[in-house]
Order: sequence, then structure tokens, then C-alpha cells
Amino acid sequence: MVTAVVNGIVVDECREYRASLILENGRIAAVLSPETDVRALYPDCDMVDAAGQYVVPGGVDGHVHFGGFGDIPIADDFYSGSKAALAGGTTTVVDFCEPGVGEDPLHCIAARKEAGRDAAVDFALHYTFTENWREELPRLDEILDEGIRNFKAYTYYPHTSLLPGDFRNIMESIHDKGTLLVHAEEKSIIDCMKEKYPADTSDMTALSLTRPNISEQIAVENVLAIAKETGTRLCIAHTSSRQTAEIRAREKAAGNENFILESCPHYMQFTIENMKGGEGALYTMNPPLRSQADADRLKEALVNEEIAILSTDHCPYSRRYKLGTNYMTVPCGVDGVQTRMMYAFSEGVIKGGLNMPAFVRMTSTNAAKFYGLYPRKGTIAPGSDADLAFFDPKAGEWTYGMEAVAGKTDYSIFEGFKLEGRCTCTIKGGRVVMKDGIVDVEKGSGAYIPVK
Repeated sequence: MVTAVVNGIVVDECREYRASLILENGRIAAVLSPETDVRALYPDCDMVDAAGQYVVPGGVDGHVHFGGFGDIPIADDFYSGSKAALAGGTTTVVDFCEPGVGEDPLHCIAARKEAGRDAAVDFALHYTFTENWREELPRLDEILDEGIRNFKAYTYYPHTSLLPGDFRNIMESIHDKGTLLVHAEEKSIIDCMKEKYPADTSDMTALSLTRPNISEQIAVENVLAIAKETGTRLCIAHTSSRQTAEIRAREKAAGNENFILESCPHYMQFTIENMKGGEGALYTMNPPLRSQADADRLKEALVNEEIAILSTDHCPYSRRYKLGTNYMTVPCGVDGVQTRMMYAFSEGVIKGGLNMPAFVRMTSTNAAKFYGLYPRKGTIAPGSDADLAFFDPKAGEWTYGMEAVAGKTDYSIFEGFKLEGRCTCTIKGGRVVMKDGIVDVEKGSGAYIPVK
């Protein structure tokens, strides 16, 4: 069956223009001038009218956790997380393989692929190096054979805290084979700060105070220096501080395009003030929320494209696991895969002056390129996957509420947030899977994408 998308304003990473798109066998078969008589060429096609709307590549969220992460269950598994993603225009995600203590790397990869059989979006995988990297690194060729060429490492987290020497060894091995995403927080600073706050402190602002900006700043500078030495393509995960934005501005001015930043909407919209009070636990993630000055600088970095990849670190936990905890025991993670593109459209494009090709770059193209998925993903061109999202700039202001949530999370940090413009339609593999907020998609209709 052929589907034709007509009357829309098509936007790719370079420009916006009027065109009709022909979708066939899950791919974009043709990009036609708007004057073309589509019905004459394809008399039996399904017509999808995008009048008055931007038609953009389906979003690529380069950082999600759909189930299978830690001992406390994440609210969204691959299927419910897929539904949330599709409700907001995202059609491809990159999840993670993080081996448990002593777990064989290939066993971990197989388990994540098996869990991903339920996905209704396409997905790729990062491999996370742990403190057991000396046993994992010799398996690198086997990991590559599994279609994984993007890696992650932490400077601070249980079982995954790596030192500069560890990073140097890892980067020397992977620099010419793929990319490295780094969770950057300096462990020694955090450990010292924790000594000032009792472990049973229920005031969640302690999470932010024990993980100060400088912990991110120092960790970023350390891994950046090693990346420069080894020639590794480096991305800082979930950038949370204004200092890291300034480091990227410095490196961009110096012409360093091997170093980029990822950040998330929650760091641009919420602050440590949201962590106060009885429901402060609902706003916890790592790195934590920071000051208004940090949020403002990151939103500026979004519009200036100092942030290359807008991701979510989607990792929501149910309220019952969050509330009644302390800053040391609270499961850290929040939702975002459904609101990511709508937030960038509302706050970046409509309110902030971000142009539409830049919107496409940071919500789709840049992640697709960095993670080896382009041009199958992240652009609108003949041969690319027929994954599209429609955004209506004149939908007006509306309030995001729980009735809109397509996943399984029982709360959203964006509940009550007023957005302008709206994602009205998502097409995955040439099929309309979301229309006006209603997701209609089969479990398992997504696919694992090996990166070669």
C-alpha cells in the first residue's frame, strides 16, 4: 500500500519547503513537488493531509531506559515506552546494555534484545562499560558483531565508577570504532559532600547539594582531555550545568566537533526549588536539578545549538517507589520521552526563536548521525525510513495532563505544564500510528537496528 503525505511544510535538517511525500514498503519512495497530481500517479494511495503543519523526521531519542535497569521496576517497558514515544513524535530510541556484577556481556545484550521484541519503535543499543571493564574490553569484537558501536561509561555510579586511567584504556580501544556517551560527575567531590548530610535526610534538595555543579565540570574536563588525546568522539550525557555549556562553547569556538552535549528538557524547565517539600522526590534524577541560572543557560544553549542532542534519560518510577524515601534511597529518574519534542517545539521554536531545521537537527538528525543511524533515520529523503511527525504551530496553548500520557507512568513532572503547538500525527514505517493523541500500534512492530 502506498501512502501520500500532502499539503504539509516538509522540514529536514537543512531547510523547510512544500512537498508531497510518497511512502511505500516502510520507506520514503519519493519527494514530489507540491504541484504534482499525486492521485493521478498513485490512484489507490491513502492520502494523509498535513495542511498547515510541519512534517519532520520521526524523532530519535538517544537516551532512554525502557525497563530492565536496577532492582526497582521502571514504569515503562519497551511497549509502553514505545507508545509514549510515538505519542510525542519519537519513532526511534537508543537504550542500554549494562551488565550486572559478573554478568557476561553477550548475555546482557541478548537479554536487552529479547526485551526489545515488545518495542513498537525501532531501537539501537549502547553498551555500558562497568568496573569490570578489564574483562569486558577483550570482548569488544563480539560486542561489535552484535551491532553495537556506541558505548557508555560513568564516572560515578554503583558498579560503574571509572577513573581517568580506566577511561584512557577504554577510549584507546574504541576511538576508531564508535562513540562514547559519558555520565560525568566527579566521585570524590560527591563522596565528600555526602559526609555533610545524614543518609536519612528526606529533604531531596540534599541530592542536588551533594552533587554540585563543579562535580560535573571537573568530570567533563577530565574525560574531554582524554578524548582529545585519543581522538574519541565524545558526548556528555544529560548536561545539567551552565559550566558544561560554557565548556562546549569554548570547544566549539576552537573547532572541536568530536565533542558534543546531550541535555534533557527537565534541566531547562525545573530547578532545585521543585525538589523542596513533600513531593520533592518526584523531581529526582542524576545529575540533579540545579539553579534557575543553570536552567536559563541550558535553554539558551538549546536555541544556540550548543546542545547538539536533545534526549530524555526517560526512566520513570511510580510514585509509590519515590515517595517516603530519602535522598540516598530514592530511585532517580523521571519521564520525558512523550514530551521531549513538544517541549522543544513549544519552548524552542514558538517561544524561543529556534528555526525548524535546527529543531530537526537536535530532536532527530544529530542523534541519528552520532549514533550511526543516518540516513536511515533523521532525515526526509528517498530511501530513508518512512518515519514522520506532524507539528501544528497554530494549535494554541494547551495543558499537558495525565489524560494525555500514553505510557504507564502514574505521574509526570510535566503535568500541568502549558505548551504551545502540538504533535498531531506520527507515522512509523509508513503507517499512521498516532493521530490527535490516540496511539494505535501493535506490540513488537518495532525492530532492533544494528549499527555497523
